[in-house]
Amino acid sequence: MRRVSIAAIVILTVLFGVLYLLIESEKESNEFGNYEEMAESGLINLGWIPAFIPKSAYDIKEEHRVDVSRIHVELKFDASDINSFEVACNKLHEAAFICANSGYPVKVLITNGNYAIIRSVQNGT
Repeated sequence: MRRVSIAAIVILTVLFGVLYLLIESEKESNEFGNYEEMAESGLINLGWIPAFIPKSAYDIKEEHRVDVSRIHVELKFDASDINSFEVACNKLHEAAFICANSGYPVKVLITNGNYAIIRSVQNGT
């Protein structure tokens, strides 16, 4: 009986490991020093980075899932360039916006006046 339990644990551990690798292999990430580098990558045209990000953006970090429409972008920008978000998005409150990216909703959170986190809205959150 004990051998069956150990074998079951080993099999489940291997299966969970394979599942984890499959899920992780669906993620892609990129980093860019500035807007120009990011624009040359073509990720805006693919919908992985929203077109409305400020042209002054730098230290851009992007992660997306290729199997679902889910993005996560972090960037710094010149604080005077916040109008890029205000024009393209609906303001939720002073430091948060809801926007459309390739037909899907994304939420933008601004901290320190010049740091933005852009995430896909999942299940209304």
